[in-house]
Amino acid sequence: MYKGYWLFIVIGLGWSNIGCSQSSKQGKAYSMEDFESDSCFQSAGVSLAILDILNDSILVALKPSHALPPASTQKILVTALALKVMGADFQFQTRIGHTGTIRHDTLFGNLIIRGFGDPSLGSAHFPETAWNDVMEALVKFVSDKGIRHIAGTIIGDASFYGLDAIAQTWPYQDLANYYGAFCTGLNFHDNKHSLHFKQNLTPGAEVNQLEIAPEVPGLSIRSLVKTGPRGSGDEAYIMGAPLQTNRYVRGTIPPGSGTFTIEGSLPDPPYFLAYHLKKNLAARGISSGEIQANYENTLDVVEWFGTLNSPALRRIVNLTNQNSINLFAEALGMRAQDSLAVKNGDWMIDFWAEKKVDMRGCHFEDYSGLSPFNALSAQAMVQILRIIHEDQTIWPDFLESLAVAGQSGTLRSFLKSTKAEGRVFAKSGLISGVRSYAGYMVSESGKWYAFDIMTHNSACGAQQVRKKLEQLLETLYLSLP
Repeated sequence: MYKGYWLFIVIGLGWSNIGCSQSSKQGKAYSMEDFESDSCFQSAGVSLAILDILNDSILVALKPSHALPPASTQKILVTALALKVMGADFQFQTRIGHTGTIRHDTLFGNLIIRGFGDPSLGSAHFPETAWNDVMEALVKFVSDKGIRHIAGTIIGDASFYGLDAIAQTWPYQDLANYYGAFCTGLNFHDNKHSLHFKQNLTPGAEVNQLEIAPEVPGLSIRSLVKTGPRGSGDEAYIMGAPLQTNRYVRGTIPPGSGTFTIEGSLPDPPYFLAYHLKKNLAARGISSGEIQANYENTLDVVEWFGTLNSPALRRIVNLTNQNSINLFAEALGMRAQDSLAVKNGDWMIDFWAEKKVDMRGCHFEDYSGLSPFNALSAQAMVQILRIIHEDQTIWPDFLESLAVAGQSGTLRSFLKSTKAEGRVFAKSGLISGVRSYAGYMVSESGKWYAFDIMTHNSACGAQQVRKKLEQLLETLYLSLP
C-alpha cells in the first residue's frame, strides 16, 4: 500500500466526498458516504473535520458544526489554556502554618495545611512529591519549629475553592471511582484509594472480603460484587458521592485465587490528609488534638512556616494528556479560571471566541470532559488546534504532552504498524456512548493538519467503534497531500 493524492471537496461544510484527483500512484480510495452508511453510525451523532493549518482551510468535513460531547479530547482546550494563562514553569503551592502561639514546645492553636489546588501533592505520578516525601516534609516543618505538642486541631484547609467547585453533572456511577475523584483546594494522593478483593474461583459466587488501602477515616464499603465468567475483566464500580462515607460496590471481577484491585475516590481529601499527618506526627513523638477539613471558612493564619511546591506545570500538563487524568485537568482548569479572575461559567467559550473561533453550540460543565453534558464541534476544535500550533509560547510543551500514535500514552496501540505510526499526535476521548480523537497529523510531505472526529451513541460496541475510527483515520492520513 502506498500513498496517492486525493482532492478533498467540502460541500457546504456539511459532509464531504473525497473525490479522485488521481496521481500516477494508486492511493486508497474512500468516501465519507461509506462512513455515513455504516450501520454503526447511521443513528449516531458524528462531527468530523480536518484542517490544513498552513492555509487555514477545511479539507474534509462531516457535520463539522454539530456540537457533541468531546469526552477527554476536551483536555486539549484546558491544558493549552493552562499553559497560556499560567506559563509552563508555574508551580502550585501548599502551605503549613498555625493560628495561635507557640510557647516552649507547645502550639496553642490550630495547625493549618492550606492547599492552592495542587493536584500533584502526594501523587504516585511524581516521585518527588510522593506520599512519604510529603509527609516527611510536613513533619519536618513542624518539628523544626520546636513543636512537640499541638493543643488545637489539625485542619486540612481546602477553602481556596470551596465546595462549589465539585462537578454537578458527573454521572453517579463515576463519582466514587478513581477517575471520578473531585478536585478540592487541598488534594492528596491523587484523591484516591485502592480496594483489594479476595477473589473466588466460582463464577457467580459473591465476593465479600475486601480491604481499603491506605486507611480512609470513616469510609465503609459494602460489597455486592460477584465473580464474573472466566476471561472477564474489571466490571466492578464503587457507588457513592463526594463527602459520602457510606458506599457500596457492585458488578463483577474475574475469577481467581488471589487478590484483585480496583481504585476509588476519596470522599474527603483534606480530611484524609489531616488524618494521616496526625498519624505521622504521632510516630515522631508529636502529639495533637482533633482533625478537621475546612472548605468554606477563611482561617486567619498567624504564621506560615513551610511551603511545598509542585512540579512545573509543563509536567502536569504532560501527564494530563498522556494519561488522561481527570483530577489534573480539573485542577488546571480551576486554577486558570482563578488566575484570570473570571466568574462566568462560560469563560472558556469566551476565551476561544475572542480568538475568532466559532463556539456556537458549545458549552462546558467541567474541565476534564467526564460530564456527558459538555458539547464541542469539530470545526471549533480544529480551529483551536490551529491557534495552539501557531502560538510558539505554548506549542513545544503542548505538542510534547500529546500521545503519539503507536508509541505512547493512550495511543500506544492505536495505528500501530501503519504508515501513520509516529506521525499522529493526539488526545483520545472515551465516556459512555462517546468515542473521540483530536490532534494533529503530519503527512509524508511534512505538512501539518489538525483533525477532530467525535461519535456519540454509535450502534456498535466501543471496541468496534475504535477499530472503525482507526481505519478511517489511517485512510484519511494516507490521502493527505
